[in-house]
Formats: sequence, structure tokens, C-alpha cells
Amino acid sequence: MAEICNDLIEMVEIVDDFFKFLGPELKAVTGDMQGIDRVILRVKAMYEPVEQVSFPIFEYANNVEWKAVKAAFYADNEDIKAATRELIDTSFRKLRSAEGACDLLQNFKSIKSKGAIQKQ
Repeated sequence: MAEICNDLIEMVEIVDDFFKFLGPELKAVTGDMQGIDRVILRVKAMYEPVEQVSFPIFEYANNVEWKAVKAAFYADNEDIKAATRELIDTSFRKLRSAEGACDLLQNFKSIKSKGAIQKQ
């Protein structure tokens, strides 16, 4: 039970981190509202299967099914991180000046995030 609770806490933190990063600040920084909205839809699709499991997750007999749901979540997480990094890279490629790149970088630093997205 503790392991599954830890899994759920980690999943919530991952989703929360995406929503914090993909918020209105990022839309203002990049100007790519449609691209960000597409990624947000993918984040929502990532956690919906966890919310809608059709079995009691704390029953040991369902351990294999839980691990499958968890594996799908983390696979989606990696795909969404890649899409988010591409969104960031695209924002920098669209710039036409070093000054614009510096401003964009400063704006990205002000957005709360952690892990791979922040490193990007």
C-alpha cells in the first residue's frame, strides 16, 4: 500500500510540474499557444487512465495491472518531456536576435519547473 501511495504522489508531482511549466507564463514567453495546448492535452490524457482504473489498486492480486498502468504513465511522461523540450527548442530557433534569446532565457528561468524540463 505504501509503495502504491508513493507511486501516486510521484505521479501527481509529475503532472503538477507539467501544469506549472505549461501555464500562461510559458504561453507569454513563447507565443506558441496552440503548441502548448496540444502538450497540455497530452498531459491530461496521461493521467486519465490512472484516475479511471477499473480495479482496486491496493489489492495485491492487482499488482500486475497496477504496474502496467504505471508503466504506461511513465512512458507517456517521457514522450511529453520530449515534446516539451522540442517546444522549448523551437522557441529559440524562431528568434532572430541574441537579445531576444537572452530575454527568452531569462523568462524561462522565471517559470517554476524541475528535472529535465528545467535543464532543457
